[in-house]
Amino acid sequence: MKLSPLAILLPLASGLAALQAAPAKVSIGSSSEDTAFETKTTPPPASNDAATGATFKVIAGTPDPNSAPLAALNDGKIPRSDDEPSSNFFFSGGGRILVDLGKAVDVATIASYSWHSGSRSGQFYQVYAADGTAKDFVPEPGAGVDPEKSGWNLIAKVDTTANKPGQHAASISPDSGKSLGNFRYVLFDIQKNPKEPRFNDTFFSEIDITDAAGPELVRVVKPKKITQDFASKDGKYTYTLDATEAPDLQEWAAKNLIPVLDVWYPKIIDIIPVEGMKPSSHITFTLKDITSVSGMGGVPAYASGNSVVFNTKFMRDQAGGEAIGAGIHETVHVVQFAGERAGGEPRGRGKSRPPTWVTEGVADYIRWFLYEPEKHGADITARNVKQSHYDASYRVTANFFDYVIKNYEKDLMRKLNLATHDGYSEDLWKEWTGKTVQELGAEWKKANLDRLGLKE
Repeated sequence: MKLSPLAILLPLASGLAALQAAPAKVSIGSSSEDTAFETKTTPPPASNDAATGATFKVIAGTPDPNSAPLAALNDGKIPRSDDEPSSNFFFSGGGRILVDLGKAVDVATIASYSWHSGSRSGQFYQVYAADGTAKDFVPEPGAGVDPEKSGWNLIAKVDTTANKPGQHAASISPDSGKSLGNFRYVLFDIQKNPKEPRFNDTFFSEIDITDAAGPELVRVVKPKKITQDFASKDGKYTYTLDATEAPDLQEWAAKNLIPVLDVWYPKIIDIIPVEGMKPSSHITFTLKDITSVSGMGGVPAYASGNSVVFNTKFMRDQAGGEAIGAGIHETVHVVQFAGERAGGEPRGRGKSRPPTWVTEGVADYIRWFLYEPEKHGADITARNVKQSHYDASYRVTANFFDYVIKNYEKDLMRKLNLATHDGYSEDLWKEWTGKTVQELGAEWKKANLDRLGLKE
């Protein structure tokens, strides 16, 4: 559904600026559907506008911890869905973004794009511009500094909050003539959505600044969705492979990844069952470029609900190595947290959920000791034994679990997963093995040192 535009004329000027801004109009469009931000009066983002090679910098406010890096604003890419923090930049309480175009250009248009299924779709900000030559020019006007008194021109005020959630676009253009003015710097003073008490920082997907003398714009096109559905041989489970962002990996994943995960998904369910908890009969495996996501560039994959997302770079690099094993690890997480209450509250005795080292250790135990033991990926060696600790997580903890299973409790995997739902306490180790986890950890480490002929 495409909504009608809203045009606002703003005859603006600033006495302190070296160059006056032309009167501007703001065209607002929105859609509750995925139209790649194209509405009746707003074009989709461009991938070769003047902002593409510009420098973006936060000069006031704090980005939300879950926000994508600033690069998401000028990478020429748009999110895949309406609630995708990793593809949007957003503040925690509003802030200011400075854009340096590198040189003064005739700014033809300024546009901003946002997408969210709720209150984070609405845009509410003022945009200023400057050529940097005003006598009293302040290049980085932080919080509390009035840009109009610091050599900046107010270009426009943008407010899309009256529109329904979905894709929002605001396009600022001159009321007459070819440009808004000759500017090098653009400043976005972004506020929270004033109509929402919570979750009111906008999910900005892209910002465009076009040069009146620039090249013909290449508009972002909604990628053709590439999905493939599979069913298990027994008909109990179905899988969807989403290769939209990595069509080159589709054939490999269909022939090599999905068949293995189909075999191992029911096996994992049998290894760590929880009475009354039924893992999803459907899993979506998505190949996604997450290299630009803050803190996730090196993450091979991650699980969320009944979905596993694979880092396309990792999968290409490790197609003949660790790619499938990473899929086993994440599929364990799908089973581990199946049936959790909203908010992740534990069931049963009211104890806390296991710490991360436990759940990651379980996933790596199933991967390295059951799925691919021949690779010895979780071995304790002379190189790492002295730094090894039972709660180091992942491979090291997997090795610790293997020791406990072989010497004390063969049913450890099931019991640890049961604790994920019924509540975890260190007291359980004493109940299961007769020893505390610290005692078991010390015994395991000494056994490895002895095996390697080393001393602490």
